[in-house]
Amino acid sequence: MPGSFTLSLQAADILAEDLQVDLRQFPFEIGHGGATLDERARLRTEVYGDLQHRRFADRGEVDPEVHRALTLLHTPEIGVAVVAVDVPTDEVFRARIAVSGNAGVLAIQQQQRIRFDPVDPRGLVRVCTGLLSDVPAGHLESATVSTTQEQQPTGATGDDADGSWLSSAQATATRQAGGAQLRKVQRIMALPVQRVGYFFVTGRDDRGDPVRLPAIGWRDTEQGRYSVTTRRNNDGETWNTFTGADKQRLAAHLGEQLRSFQQR
Repeated sequence: MPGSFTLSLQAADILAEDLQVDLRQFPFEIGHGGATLDERARLRTEVYGDLQHRRFADRGEVDPEVHRALTLLHTPEIGVAVVAVDVPTDEVFRARIAVSGNAGVLAIQQQQRIRFDPVDPRGLVRVCTGLLSDVPAGHLESATVSTTQEQQPTGATGDDADGSWLSSAQATATRQAGGAQLRKVQRIMALPVQRVGYFFVTGRDDRGDPVRLPAIGWRDTEQGRYSVTTRRNNDGETWNTFTGADKQRLAAHLGEQLRSFQQR
């Protein structure tokens, strides 16, 4: 098997069922093909025929390297979901990086396909930030605002990790009552936006239970990029910080979160 490969969404659907792996993890969108058992069987035959033609399967057995890549995406030690929306076109970029030990895989959904590439876990931060375009940091002053809105629990890992997080953080900033910090945030929020996106980092705690850390968001504006990060105080109050951020600044935010798992 070559180091990189692609699967149609139909193949991802069938292999997820046959290999008992969850490929529908956020942020991917993979449908379920075949409304009847017969249609499902025909789809399975077509999928395995194509896989065998491409030498990704042999007599109904999936190539071991393909199997390992899909299993790694299913149960990694550390996973990072990456989503970005191009505001003018509404086009959504969806990717997920999974690493365990010395193995890593980057999966990117491209319309009706998912592309898989092997990655070096030692360069996880670089792989993640490398998916972003080069945009300089914005120059408006940083600001931090408090929010008392209900937050998702730290251990949540389901598909509820969607675009609502970033929009909620931004909406919260506009709802805060007065103050210099609010005015700074409002100036950032008033800039015309070209792209918005975020990283969601997941890992496991000391007991092996899944843990999802607060999202790291960004806004690409006509005057530079701004990050949106969330922290919670010991008293339970949460704070959203908006600050100018290029790739290096986002890499620092991401590296801090990843180290919290890598040091366990």
